[in-house]
Amino acid sequence: MKLPSYRRIYKNDYAEEYEGLVEKLAVSINYGFDTLYDALNQRLNFEDNIASTIAEFSVTVDGNGIPTKKTQFKLKSAQTTVQGVIVLNCYGERNPDILPQSGVFVSFQKNENFLNINNIKGLIPNVSYTIKLLAIS
Repeated sequence: MKLPSYRRIYKNDYAEEYEGLVEKLAVSINYGFDTLYDALNQRLNFEDNIASTIAEFSVTVDGNGIPTKKTQFKLKSAQTTVQGVIVLNCYGERNPDILPQSGVFVSFQKNENFLNINNIKGLIPNVSYTIKLLAIS
């Protein structure tokens, strides 16, 4: 649903005795509604508005889905917890036509301000992938 337009507050719309007060309040109210209206009109994004981190890295897993080398990424400083991760993109590093075998599931452990990747299911073993994750608080 697209939001309908809204009407800004102008001092001239009120009785002359209230114009001074309305002029002072209108600046804050109009700015607040402009910001809210923009946000609700599909201008929110994860990185700027939700405690989250987007990370992209290369990874190769063995037959059990365990990364062949230590795989971790740094969380944003404001992100103190991680509830889960969402795979945003995943493709073969050398050949983008190589895709995961199934839905990609990532298990992780938070360590201080880093997220350590323990296991990634769904990838073809011994193939290097580029994976983009969203870690959400």
